Order: sequence, then structure tokens, then C-alpha cells
Amino acid sequence: MVRKKDRFWSYVEDLDGRFKCNFCQHNFAGGASRIKYHLAGVKGNDVDICTSVPEDVQKEAYLAVGGTNKKLKSASSSSNAKESKTTLCSISKDMCHATNSEMCDKKDKNAVDKLLAKLFIVNNISFDVVQTTSFTRFVQGVAEYGPDYKLPSYLTFQRKLIPDLKVEVEEYIRNVKKSWLVSGCTLMSNIWSDVEHRAFINIIAYSPSGVIFLKSLEVSIDKITTLYIKDIISSVIEEIGSDNVVQLITDNTTNFEFAGDMLISKYPWLYKTQCATYGIRLLLKEIFKEIDWVQKIIIDAKSIVSYMYKDSIILSLMREYTNHKELKHPCKRRISSNFLMLRSILRVQDELQLLVVSSKWKKLNHNEKDIAKVASIIQSAEFWSQVKEVLLVLEPLVQVLRLVDNDLSTAGYLYEAMEMAKETIKQQYDSNQDKYMQIWKLFSCRYTENIMHPIHAAATFLNPAYLCSEKFIDSREMKDGISFILENLVAIEEREDFMKEVQLYRNKVPSLFTITAKTMLKTSHPRIWWDFCGDRLPILQKYAIRILSQPCSSTLSKGYWNASELAQTKKTNMLTSEMLDNMVNVRLNSMMMEKFNTVESRNLEPIDLYKPYELPEYVDHEQFLVDDAFSRVVEKGIDD
Repeated sequence: MVRKKDRFWSYVEDLDGRFKCNFCQHNFAGGASRIKYHLAGVKGNDVDICTSVPEDVQKEAYLAVGGTNKKLKSASSSSNAKESKTTLCSISKDMCHATNSEMCDKKDKNAVDKLLAKLFIVNNISFDVVQTTSFTRFVQGVAEYGPDYKLPSYLTFQRKLIPDLKVEVEEYIRNVKKSWLVSGCTLMSNIWSDVEHRAFINIIAYSPSGVIFLKSLEVSIDKITTLYIKDIISSVIEEIGSDNVVQLITDNTTNFEFAGDMLISKYPWLYKTQCATYGIRLLLKEIFKEIDWVQKIIIDAKSIVSYMYKDSIILSLMREYTNHKELKHPCKRRISSNFLMLRSILRVQDELQLLVVSSKWKKLNHNEKDIAKVASIIQSAEFWSQVKEVLLVLEPLVQVLRLVDNDLSTAGYLYEAMEMAKETIKQQYDSNQDKYMQIWKLFSCRYTENIMHPIHAAATFLNPAYLCSEKFIDSREMKDGISFILENLVAIEEREDFMKEVQLYRNKVPSLFTITAKTMLKTSHPRIWWDFCGDRLPILQKYAIRILSQPCSSTLSKGYWNASELAQTKKTNMLTSEMLDNMVNVRLNSMMMEKFNTVESRNLEPIDLYKPYELPEYVDHEQFLVDDAFSRVVEKGIDD
């Protein structure tokens, strides 16, 4: 499906997953959102600001990312000399600096940065906080308020601010729960533990309208049994209403697996799936570790990256030849970083080959053995051929990871995406069975055991855009998926009408696929299509909306909370049990509310599998070493 491009694409060159700015000529990963922040000059959004953008384009982009006309008018009304300073402070450094030129003149940025660093270190605040939307909005708010801003007192926090925020959060929760009447929800659960063997079972509910934190229980690790987990989740299901729950995605541990099976026996109209993100990551990890020729290429690529960033002289020389294009660092915490590393190296192949034959490279006063090794790898035609081959095999799997590792309703897309990956790997296998036999076996195993469920094939069949596409194949898996829905989810009295409506939908009857319906295939998420266009098939419509509204992964449940943070909350705030429960509830649901406010519009749109979302930027190994130095606890999934 082709979406209408954002108008800001006209200011850049589309490089298929990246863009090159027409003004500064630099290129970056990302899409329309990053283009706007780049042109608006707003820092703190994982993209450098443009230093050559015309003022009218900058203002247009600034307004598009939520800036105010008031600030723009203030910038434009000053003198020419002050205008550049004001624009620099109020727009280019909007999220991080004061909003008027006088404050910028008086303040020493380095001194303010040191105060911020000291605040984070002394109070054991994660460095990632500086990248959160809530932090940048707070800094922006203080800058706009001016030097007269006074911090609220402890009592103001306790008696007014937190209660006010709680009211806002409760309204968010009510609205999300109301949406469950149509879409249902997915329950996700996981366990976090710390070095003191305190464990917390967390349960959240996902729906297209938002994620809600439901419960967090502190338990002793040795008391966590299958029956115990089953009883906890069952109590939550009863509390929110069993009719509102569609899917269970549990932690990847034996106890949770068995507990899920027991819950399905108790609530047979639910279905339990594996976390697709976990399955894809496991598959990538096995390919990197168990396929010798892939492992060799990864090791050689790491040698190149490690040497180029060995010291400032080599790095400066590399940047001179690559026109400041950076190489991606491998990262243990993000398996996909090996793919990104290889891709970043391939993009500067010619530049690196020119570098290692240059006179400047030969004059480097470094270990001759190391220089010769890196140069030999870069000059090897076999190395570059193998890099391209590894990327060819990995790219469709990484695209599936991009698809499912987010906060969107992706159930209607996973099967098609995995079939695309299967076809790519099978083509390579057919061309060289000896070389690709092990990869094919690993893929087939994880496909069945850790990623796919019959419901995913059925969900793809219920995606009308796929049904109407040239790529549609009426597969055995889809028929099995519809049979699964009929036998396990559909009420007995609805089964005959359900199958009649399935046939009408499969035959694409004109009364269903009207001009409006065909237009919405390109503009709307499949669950929205069914809600708007499926009234003629009411039984199928009801189940289609609920199935297509669900995610394929539980990774979003692990990004909000862990045992170390709860222990730190108890310690630093010295809260009563009731106050702690309120704090935890308000905090987690505030985070979820904020995050879903940013992805709400994306959850209304169809997903183009040929233009997958960019993977979240990962932090390189050096920063992880810094972060780990300040960590007092570690997270550990039981039996993970």
C-alpha cells in the first residue's frame, strides 16, 4: 500500500529508509518525523539539526513539530543581529536551552550541563531520561516561563500535583477500557528480579487505544509456581471482565507457558501466542552464533569498526574519506545491531577501500600487523561479497523485527511478513543447499515453535488490503487459521453465519467492497476498515476487529518498569504502601499515556511491509559501559 507522502519530503532526497537533506547535504536514518525535527532545528530527537535551512522552511517545520507562533513572532520581530541568536536559542535549541537571546548570552552552557550531569549522578537518575519527551517538555516549559520559575515544594507534589496527574491518568484509563467493548485487549505479563532475589510480576493490557498498567506484585522467586502465576492472571481477567480479553502473551519461561495453557482451559475463547519479537531475536542470535560463514563476516566487520574508532587520528581520517558517515557499533543488548553494522560498512565500501590505499593511511604510526589485517579485510572482494549475502538473508528477518517490535496492532501483518522472509531464505537455500541448510532448519524451527500461531495466518486473511492485493495466496495456513477461530473463538450459535460471511468476504462481493471500501484499503488500518465497512457481515466484523486490534509481541511491557526501579522508588521517596501503589500506578500509566499519544495516529494507518519502520536507534558499546558503571541492580528474566 502506498501512503501519501508528507510535504516535508520535498526538502530531502529519499534514500530508501534514509533521507538526504537538500540544504546541508547530510543524510540520516528515519522518516517524516525526523525530517521535521532536522529542519526545525529541534535537538534531542536522535537527529542533527540543519545549519543551512532557509528561515521560512525552518519556521514551517518548527510549527509542524508543535512549536508556537508566539515564539516565532518573537524571533522575527528582533533586529537582524539578534534574530539569528534568538532563532538559535528559541528554535534550533528549543528543547535544551532558554528561549530568548539574553538568557543565552548570560548563561554558560557548559556550566549548566555540568549541573544537569551532577543532578543525574547524585540522584542515580538514568541517563536515558534526557531523551524522554516528558523531560524535554519540562525543560522547554521552564525556559518559556523564564527565570522567575520556582520549583514546587514536596507538599505541593504530594497534595496537588500528583493527585491532579492521577485524575488525568484515570480519565485515560476509563477511555481505554471503554474501547475494549469493541477491540478487546491483550494481557501481557512478565517477571523482573534484582540481585537481592526480589521479584515482581507485572501485568499490563494492550489495545489500539492505549496500554494500561494493571498490577505489580512483589513475590519471592522460590514461590513462583505455575499455579501461582495462573491464579494472579486469572484474578486480573476476572477484575477487568473476561469478555474484554482476546489474547494472552506471556513471559518466555516454562512456568508462564504452563500457566497460559491452564488459563486457556479456563477461558477457552481466549488464545495464547508467543512473543514474536523474542522469537525473531532468538533466530538472529542463533544465525550469528551457529552459522560459521556468517560469524566470520561479523567478526571481520567488528575488527574494521573497532580499529576505525581506536583513536582520534584514525577516526578523523576515516571521517575525512567517508564524508563524516559513521559506522554502526555492535551492541550485545540489540541483536539487530550486527545487521546495522554490516549495512553501515557496505554503504561506505568504496570510501574505505580508497582510505586503506591512501598515503595518509600508510603513514599512520600504528601497529603494522593491525593495519595490515584491517586493510586486508577491506581490500578483500570475498569479504564484500559475503557481506552482501549476509544482508540479503538477514534483511527480511530484521524487517519482521521492525514490524512487531513496537506499540502497534500488527496481528494482520505478521504472517505475510514471515512468508516474505521465508521466500527469500528458500531462494538462497535452493541455489546452495549445503551453505544454507542450517539457516533453513533454524528458520523452520523458530517459525513453528516461537513465532507463528494459526491466528496470525487468519488475521492476514482478514486484512482486506492483502486479500485484494496481487500477492494474495489462499494458503493452507489461512484455512487452518479460520478453522481455529471457528472452533475456539466463535460462539456455537454464530458458527454457521460466521462461515457464510467468511465466504462472502473471500469472494469480495461488490456490496462489501464498494468504492469507499476500496479507497480505505490504502488509507486505514484493517481494523478501522472492518469497523467502517464491515456492517454487512456483522458476525465476521466483530471477530475481525478484535483479532486485528492485537499486537504480536510483549516487548512493550518490558520497557516501562523493573524491580530495581520499584525498590529505588521505595527507598528514595519513603512512601507508605498506599502512596507507593498510587505512585506506581500514576507513573506507569502516565508513561503509557504519553507514549501512546505519540503513536495514536500511526495506529490508524495501514502498515506498508515494503517500507518498514526504522529500528529504534541503539546506543553504542561505550555508552553501555558508562551506564553499567552506575547500575546498582541488574534485570534478570527467570529461566530466560
